[in-house]
Amino acid sequence: MTDALDALRRVDFDWVRTLDSVWTEAEPTGGPNEALVPLLVAEMQAKARDADKRPYGRALIGQPGIGKTHLIGQLRHAVWASGGWFVLLDVLGLTDFWRSAALSYLTALLQTMPDGRRQSDAVLAGVARRFKVEAQVEAAFNTPNMDTRRIVDLLVMALMKVDAPRALKHQDVFRALCLLRAQDLSAVGLAHAWLQGYDADPAERASLGFRTPPPAPVDLVRGMAWIMGLGGPTLVALDQIDGVIDASRLAAGDDLDASAGLAEVLAAGLLELHDVGGRGMTVMTCLQDSWIRLEERAAKPLLDRFEAPIALQGMNDKVAAAALIRGRLAPAYRAAGFVPPHPEWPFSPAAIAEAAEAGMMPRTLLMRCDAVRRACLARGTVDVCHDLVHPGDKQVDPATGNEFDLDAARTRAALDGLLDDEGGLGDLLRAAFDLYALEDDPEDALDVASKGEPEQRIPPLHGRLTFIHRDENDRERHVCYRALQHQNAIAFQARLRAALTASGISTRIPDRELLIVRRGPVPGGDKTRHLVDTFKAAGGLLIDPDEADLRTFVALRDLKAKADAEDRRDRFEAWLRAQKPVRATALFHRAGLAEPAQKIDGRTRTPFPPPSAGEGGPRSGSGEGSAVSGKVASDATSAGVALPLSRPLLTQGPLSPTEGGGRTPVTAEGLSSSRTPSAPEAIPVGRRINADAQPVSLPIRLLPRHTAIIAGSGSGKTVLLRRLVEEAALAGIPAIVIDPNNDLSRLGDSWPERPAAFTDADAAQAAAYAERVEVVVWTPGVNAGNPLFLSVLPDFSGIGADPDERQQAVEMAAETLGPLAGAKKGLQRGVLADALRVFAERGGSLGDFITLLADLPDGVSDIGEAARHAAKMADELRAAVATNPLLRVKGAVLDPKLLFFGADPARTRISVINLSGLGSEAAREDFVNRLQMTLFGWIKRNPSPHGMLYVVDEAQTFLPAQRASPSLGSGIKLVAQGRKYGLGLVVATQVPKGLHNQIVSNCTTQFFGRQSAPATIAAAQEIMAAHGGAASDIGRLGAGEFYFATEGSGRPAKLTTPLCLSHHPANPPTPEQVVAAARRSAGA
Repeated sequence: MTDALDALRRVDFDWVRTLDSVWTEAEPTGGPNEALVPLLVAEMQAKARDADKRPYGRALIGQPGIGKTHLIGQLRHAVWASGGWFVLLDVLGLTDFWRSAALSYLTALLQTMPDGRRQSDAVLAGVARRFKVEAQVEAAFNTPNMDTRRIVDLLVMALMKVDAPRALKHQDVFRALCLLRAQDLSAVGLAHAWLQGYDADPAERASLGFRTPPPAPVDLVRGMAWIMGLGGPTLVALDQIDGVIDASRLAAGDDLDASAGLAEVLAAGLLELHDVGGRGMTVMTCLQDSWIRLEERAAKPLLDRFEAPIALQGMNDKVAAAALIRGRLAPAYRAAGFVPPHPEWPFSPAAIAEAAEAGMMPRTLLMRCDAVRRACLARGTVDVCHDLVHPGDKQVDPATGNEFDLDAARTRAALDGLLDDEGGLGDLLRAAFDLYALEDDPEDALDVASKGEPEQRIPPLHGRLTFIHRDENDRERHVCYRALQHQNAIAFQARLRAALTASGISTRIPDRELLIVRRGPVPGGDKTRHLVDTFKAAGGLLIDPDEADLRTFVALRDLKAKADAEDRRDRFEAWLRAQKPVRATALFHRAGLAEPAQKIDGRTRTPFPPPSAGEGGPRSGSGEGSAVSGKVASDATSAGVALPLSRPLLTQGPLSPTEGGGRTPVTAEGLSSSRTPSAPEAIPVGRRINADAQPVSLPIRLLPRHTAIIAGSGSGKTVLLRRLVEEAALAGIPAIVIDPNNDLSRLGDSWPERPAAFTDADAAQAAAYAERVEVVVWTPGVNAGNPLFLSVLPDFSGIGADPDERQQAVEMAAETLGPLAGAKKGLQRGVLADALRVFAERGGSLGDFITLLADLPDGVSDIGEAARHAAKMADELRAAVATNPLLRVKGAVLDPKLLFFGADPARTRISVINLSGLGSEAAREDFVNRLQMTLFGWIKRNPSPHGMLYVVDEAQTFLPAQRASPSLGSGIKLVAQGRKYGLGLVVATQVPKGLHNQIVSNCTTQFFGRQSAPATIAAAQEIMAAHGGAASDIGRLGAGEFYFATEGSGRPAKLTTPLCLSHHPANPPTPEQVVAAARRSAGA
């Protein structure tokens, strides 16, 4: 057993794959996505044969923890093995696209390949090979005191014979790449700075043979890409771009479109890269939400340069899951000389099969395996694990007492030679930050990863501490650091500029920080002083560490090395987690990394530096995710705050309104949440159909990211839709419900007697629903009920100054008014659009717009006879008003606030809009279109931090896939924009392919119920396959049985769903009963 413990102690189940890990060799896992690697490499090689064509890019879309970064690392390995080149485009610190791209190309070229050469050396060898002088050039580079300029001149002359214009244009880029191999360090430093776009002393530059100062970063990339293309094709990879695109990274108080601006910067850069990158193919990995956001914000030409995205599959195969575990166990077992009973021991085949069946993400599987490993080490025995799906109790670290004497180690610590160069100090900082990460609790919802920059001669950073918030869709905070001891001013400036670019702090992207650690003053000179001031103004910290801290770091590094040598690493790490000596140092206090992460308002807040005069001014992470004023009054658990766990979002066990006691979230600046104190963090959706019948919940934070219910007649679709709306209302989330069939107008009626299917918990929820929720029924077109009047135009005054959103509002108005105004030809539609753009600047009613059209001012439109076309359309609109009662407003135009909020703040409002009074499908679609336009403008002025719902039953009628509908365009725009402002769409349909694909693809959560027809069965199975699931029995599901999938849940799970809380008899009410219900609710 001792042998088994020793072997298990050596196993590394590290589940954090940060960006730099792409450059390190990793064994294939046998996962389902690794089959893509040879296909993508073959595609790159085949397309690169035609130098005049630019290969289309590939987007790989997958959930958090599915293994995207691992896949990019496997691609890098395969590309190098195929004779190609690899560039990892780092957008974590997106300052401007091309400066980041230039640094990424340079960083990639300085990577060490498996044969020991740097990639830049291999590229130069590839160029020389083209002219059959590879051996001679290599010998010349290795000759002592060889003048590198002579080699460059000879190769440039050879390149002139291949492509004279480009050889002349990019000869200095080629010269700089060659100088990176020079033996003169000052020449290397100048070339390194030049390739980033930073100039040095003109005389020194000229002495090395450079003809010109550095060109623009885009031309640097163009030059490096062309030179690389001479020796082979290049794969340019983008990974972990979600932080640049994700709106959750916005600082509080920032404009809501700032993140969209970053998405546009990235999209525009990728568009140009397609043309600049030469013989290169782009591969991008991201979350589905990020791809959707790029689709929303990017220019269509960018999307035209990418093939259809590839959906990555979860670890839903037991062979792949076993291979992943075996790949982590085998190296440790070999090193220990241990022969296990079977290769995956101590994990039983049944445990691995169950994990695969649950669709567990690779990251989650590794986390569970590590928890088992640590439990065995704490007990001192290795027991076989039979269950990886249901984690046991949190493990307690073994007691270590005074086993590690830090004081004595400090006394022994040797600092000799540490500050002779920045490499020694950089290595020590890396060790200190690694130890900081080991002090973190591995079982909470926050992962802390410390990763050094890949080995290269002049790294832009020495490392990066990454805080990964698993309960916030993998939101990341990056603390970058670099030791900078160089005394030469030019070298100092080049290194500091590289660190600024790599960290991204100069753009003030939230959650980006940079620490420069230096003993002594910085070099003199105006340029250096100005650059340091710029660094501090961007939030950078310049820290001079004291000797006590350096001794502590050396001592801890020595203690860890001794513990590793004596196979006591687990005990050392337990001691670290208990004592947290790194967090106690002055350096980490000054860096704002001394306090442990706090749970506030249901989110994990990582520590942020306190404001410090003279050390960088305001932090880039101000606002959300920044330092919280004051301290949390009590421990989160004792306060009853529901702390998210590090587990899939398929939450085991729904939270009832009273579970956990009173829960009043604490927010920044002492503001309390507007949600009720007992509001749950998730709503129940059903129980798994298995032996354990575990309850399953949907996190409330996913509701604004839209939900689809796809099920046929008799499946229980309406009951599920009602229960979702009801549970959301009990959580304080109001809703607007479109009711085309009268099925939903009884949402405000209690059951006359307790249904047999009710549990005691259901009965309690139904009573709470009746007390705390008010349902108002609206009857557009029926004055005898509770009529509803909406403007035919969007509320342009609520759109704000954003040109894209204003243009979307104009497009929606044009789609609505075009048929009414008789705008059938392109000329008429053009005049209508021009008039609406002018009208949008001032706003007004339909009558005001008709007046504008009737006497169109000069200059509104450049179209010939625009005034005549406009006058004719004005008459058409007057005729439409005379014949369409919905265009003749007989009451006050409704404020959408009344649809979401009533007079009693203690009751959550559900507004059911019944369409039975609108006699035709065209009238219904027109009304829904106007409602969506109204919401489009209103939500921008009234964003909801806690969520609102817009629910559409029979959604294929209003958001169809196969035909044009007045309500389709506004619906697509509302879905795309609504999530930014807290408005979630819930759609229900009987026809899987009947909904427009831009609606379905935007729905993070999906339910699939019984289908009857072969065509609809096949269509539902096709949609489910995209989630990594299969449903051969979807035609045999019972009423109330659904497959359920959401973010982090793995492949779809089969559930049985509960009965709705409000009265739902077999037959819907008659139109007369609806009118009566509307009149009653109007007086509520």
